[in-house]
Amino acid sequence: RVYAKYLGLDDEKLLEQFKLNVLTKNNIINIYNIFKDSIYFGRNDIYKKINLAPSNISELIKKMLEMGLIEPVRGVGKGKYKYKFVK
Repeated sequence: RVYAKYLGLDDEKLLEQFKLNVLTKNNIINIYNIFKDSIYFGRNDIYKKINLAPSNISELIKKMLEMGLIEPVRGVGKGKYKYKFVK
């Protein structure tokens, strides 16, 4: 809910506009709630905090990139991301 409210979307619009199923939406919200205050995060960071398969984490990151929620961070190693709208 924090995620949807931050973007100015209600849950139904979030599911409909981005073609997310409920599980994917909940995983994206969970990742946001865990890493919203982090300077950057990567697949391994998500793996350590959330019990998801690496392939599922990669798909979530791909979806968040497509949605424009996160962007790659340069100069800190491959596969690091940050939220576009935080700070």
